[in-house]
Amino acid sequence: MISHFQLMARYNDWANRRLLDAAATVPEDMLWADRGVFFRSFLGTMNHLLVGDTMWLARFKGEPPPEGLKLDSVLHRGLEPFRTARQVLDESILAFTRSLDESRLASSLAYRTSAGQQTETPFSGTLFHVFNHQTHHRGQAHGVLTGLGAKGPELDLVYFIRLGG
Repeated sequence: MISHFQLMARYNDWANRRLLDAAATVPEDMLWADRGVFFRSFLGTMNHLLVGDTMWLARFKGEPPPEGLKLDSVLHRGLEPFRTARQVLDESILAFTRSLDESRLASSLAYRTSAGQQTETPFSGTLFHVFNHQTHHRGQAHGVLTGLGAKGPELDLVYFIRLGG
Protein backbone atom coordinates (compact mmCIF):
# COMPACT_ATOMS: atom_id res chain seq x y z
CA MET A 1 0.00 0.00 0.00
CA ILE A 2 2.91 2.37 0.64
CA SER A 3 3.91 2.25 -3.04
CA HIS A 4 0.33 3.15 -4.00
CA PHE A 5 0.38 6.29 -1.84
CA GLN A 6 3.78 7.24 -3.23
CA LEU A 7 2.42 6.81 -6.76
CA MET A 8 -0.54 9.03 -5.90
CA ALA A 9 1.76 11.70 -4.47
CA ARG A 10 3.83 11.69 -7.67
CA TYR A 11 0.67 11.78 -9.77
CA ASN A 12 -0.68 14.68 -7.71
CA ASP A 13 2.48 16.68 -8.33
CA TRP A 14 2.44 15.89 -12.08
CA ALA A 15 -1.26 16.70 -12.50
CA ASN A 16 -0.99 19.98 -10.59
CA ARG A 17 1.95 21.11 -12.73
CA ARG A 18 0.08 20.27 -15.96
CA LEU A 19 -3.07 22.03 -14.82
CA LEU A 20 -1.20 25.15 -13.73
CA ASP A 21 0.72 25.24 -17.02
CA ALA A 22 -2.63 25.24 -18.84
CA ALA A 23 -3.92 27.98 -16.54
CA ALA A 24 -0.98 30.17 -17.53
CA THR A 25 -2.50 30.43 -21.04
CA VAL A 26 -5.60 32.22 -19.67
CA PRO A 27 -5.65 35.90 -18.61
CA GLU A 28 -5.18 35.89 -14.84
CA ASP A 29 -8.34 37.88 -14.09
CA MET A 30 -10.35 35.14 -15.82
CA LEU A 31 -8.95 32.57 -13.38
CA TRP A 32 -11.14 34.27 -10.74
CA ALA A 33 -14.29 34.30 -12.92
CA ASP A 34 -17.25 32.68 -11.19
CA ARG A 35 -17.99 29.57 -13.24
CA GLY A 36 -20.59 28.00 -10.96
CA VAL A 37 -18.38 25.39 -9.29
CA PHE A 38 -18.39 24.94 -5.52
CA PHE A 39 -15.44 27.29 -4.92
CA ARG A 40 -16.64 29.50 -7.79
CA SER A 41 -13.51 29.89 -9.93
CA PHE A 42 -10.36 28.12 -11.07
CA LEU A 43 -8.14 29.81 -8.48
CA GLY A 44 -10.85 29.60 -5.83
CA THR A 45 -10.96 25.84 -6.37
CA MET A 46 -7.20 25.49 -6.46
CA ASN A 47 -6.82 27.54 -3.28
CA HIS A 48 -9.33 25.20 -1.61
CA LEU A 49 -7.08 22.27 -2.53
CA LEU A 50 -4.04 24.09 -1.16
CA VAL A 51 -5.86 24.75 2.10
CA GLY A 52 -7.22 21.22 2.38
CA ASP A 53 -3.87 19.61 1.63
CA THR A 54 -2.15 21.90 4.13
CA MET A 55 -4.67 20.98 6.83
CA TRP A 56 -4.48 17.25 6.12
CA LEU A 57 -0.70 17.14 5.96
CA ALA A 58 -0.49 18.87 9.35
CA ARG A 59 -2.94 16.36 10.82
CA PHE A 60 -1.02 13.43 9.36
CA LYS A 61 2.16 14.77 10.96
CA GLY A 62 0.40 15.15 14.32
CA GLU A 63 0.49 18.94 14.14
CA PRO A 64 -2.39 21.38 14.40
CA PRO A 65 -3.36 23.00 11.09
CA PRO A 66 -2.33 26.65 10.76
CA GLU A 67 -4.61 29.02 12.67
CA GLY A 68 -7.37 30.78 10.78
CA LEU A 69 -7.55 28.49 7.76
CA LYS A 70 -11.02 27.95 6.36
CA LEU A 71 -11.93 25.68 3.49
CA ASP A 72 -12.60 28.71 1.28
CA SER A 73 -9.53 30.70 2.35
CA VAL A 74 -7.59 32.37 -0.45
CA LEU A 75 -3.90 31.91 0.28
CA HIS A 76 -2.61 33.25 -3.05
CA ARG A 77 -4.41 35.52 -5.48
CA GLY A 78 -1.80 35.45 -8.23
CA LEU A 79 -1.08 32.39 -10.37
CA GLU A 80 2.71 32.44 -9.95
CA PRO A 81 2.71 32.80 -6.14
CA PHE A 82 0.08 30.07 -6.07
CA ARG A 83 2.19 27.83 -8.31
CA THR A 84 5.22 28.27 -6.05
CA ALA A 85 3.22 27.42 -2.92
CA ARG A 86 1.65 24.41 -4.64
CA GLN A 87 5.06 23.07 -5.67
CA VAL A 88 6.41 23.44 -2.13
CA LEU A 89 3.38 21.64 -0.71
CA ASP A 90 3.57 18.88 -3.32
CA GLU A 91 7.22 18.31 -2.38
CA SER A 92 6.13 18.03 1.27
CA ILE A 93 3.45 15.49 0.32
CA LEU A 94 6.03 13.48 -1.65
CA ALA A 95 8.40 13.51 1.32
CA PHE A 96 5.61 12.51 3.68
CA THR A 97 4.65 9.49 1.59
CA ARG A 98 8.32 8.44 1.50
CA SER A 99 8.25 8.41 5.33
CA LEU A 100 5.24 6.08 5.61
CA ASP A 101 5.47 2.63 7.14
CA GLU A 102 2.94 -0.17 7.46
CA SER A 103 2.29 0.43 11.15
CA ARG A 104 1.34 4.05 10.45
CA LEU A 105 -1.00 3.00 7.65
CA ALA A 106 -2.69 0.49 9.97
CA SER A 107 -3.23 3.09 12.70
CA SER A 108 -6.02 5.57 13.36
CA LEU A 109 -5.83 9.31 12.90
CA ALA A 110 -7.26 11.47 15.67
CA TYR A 111 -7.85 15.10 14.72
CA ARG A 112 -10.19 18.07 14.82
CA THR A 113 -12.34 18.69 11.77
CA SER A 114 -12.46 22.11 10.15
CA ALA A 115 -15.68 22.61 12.18
CA GLY A 116 -13.73 21.92 15.38
CA GLN A 117 -15.13 18.48 16.16
CA GLN A 118 -12.77 15.87 17.58
CA THR A 119 -12.87 12.68 15.49
CA GLU A 120 -10.88 9.60 14.63
CA THR A 121 -10.68 7.80 11.28
CA PRO A 122 -8.53 5.01 9.83
CA PHE A 123 -5.23 6.55 8.72
CA SER A 124 -4.98 4.78 5.35
CA GLY A 125 -8.62 5.46 4.42
CA THR A 126 -8.17 9.11 5.29
CA LEU A 127 -5.04 9.34 3.16
CA PHE A 128 -7.01 7.75 0.30
CA HIS A 129 -9.61 10.49 0.85
CA VAL A 130 -7.01 13.23 0.41
CA PHE A 131 -5.85 11.93 -2.96
CA ASN A 132 -9.45 11.36 -4.08
CA HIS A 133 -10.35 14.90 -2.96
CA GLN A 134 -7.50 16.31 -5.05
CA THR A 135 -8.69 14.43 -8.14
CA HIS A 136 -12.29 15.55 -7.62
CA HIS A 137 -11.50 19.25 -7.39
CA ARG A 138 -8.80 19.16 -10.08
CA GLY A 139 -11.54 17.81 -12.36
CA GLN A 140 -13.69 20.84 -11.53
CA ALA A 141 -10.74 23.19 -12.13
CA HIS A 142 -10.04 21.45 -15.45
CA GLY A 143 -13.66 22.00 -16.49
CA VAL A 144 -13.40 25.68 -15.59
CA LEU A 145 -10.24 26.06 -17.67
CA THR A 146 -11.74 24.44 -20.75
CA GLY A 147 -14.82 26.63 -20.29
CA LEU A 148 -12.49 29.63 -20.37
CA GLY A 149 -11.01 28.46 -23.67
CA ALA A 150 -7.81 26.82 -22.45
CA LYS A 151 -6.71 23.49 -23.83
CA GLY A 152 -7.22 21.18 -20.88
CA PRO A 153 -4.34 18.76 -20.43
CA GLU A 154 -4.81 15.01 -20.07
CA LEU A 155 -4.89 14.36 -16.34
CA ASP A 156 -6.02 10.74 -16.17
CA LEU A 157 -3.82 8.63 -13.93
CA VAL A 158 -3.20 6.16 -16.74
CA TYR A 159 -1.39 8.87 -18.77
CA PHE A 160 0.96 9.43 -15.85
CA ILE A 161 1.52 5.69 -15.48
CA ARG A 162 2.27 5.36 -19.21
CA LEU A 163 4.96 8.01 -18.77
CA GLY A 164 6.61 5.86 -16.10
CA GLY A 165 4.71 7.34 -13.14
